Amino acid sequence: MNKILWILAFTIVTLTAKGTADTNSYVRSITSKQMDAKELHKLIKDDVEDFYIVDIREPDQVGHGEIFHLNLVTITRGYLEFKIENKIKNKNAKIIIYCCTGKRGTLAAKTLSDMGYTNVYSLKGGIREWVADGYPLDTVYGEMFLK
Repeated sequence: MNKILWILAFTIVTLTAKGTADTNSYVRSITSKQMDAKELHKLIKDDVEDFYIVDIREPDQVGHGEIFHLNLVTITRGYLEFKIENKIKNKNAKIIIYCCTGKRGTLAAKTLSDMGYTNVYSLKGGIREWVADGYPLDTVYGEMFLK
């Protein structure tokens, strides 16, 4: 009986790990345009062109802080396809999408491109890279630097 349980546990762990590896390989294979934190910060700071920032994190993640911009749109990844066309009607608008680590952002950028949006970027490394590079988060307590 113990031998059967060990075999079953090993099979479950192996299949779960394989699924994660396949998903990560798929995300890495997507060729979407990316923007790093330095480029996004410059774009925000210079304020010379119109663009949207789309935060696709879950509500509990957004509560930790966000990248401030007047044209910030918050839509969870699960509702992106359903809500984006009501929030950003111009399919030629410049859009920068971010999540925590950049993986969901990459998937979301591909989705928007597939929906006909022509100028979509994902934030490389997500908000974690933004914070690691020393850029501020907007929180309920005001602007915070976490580095």
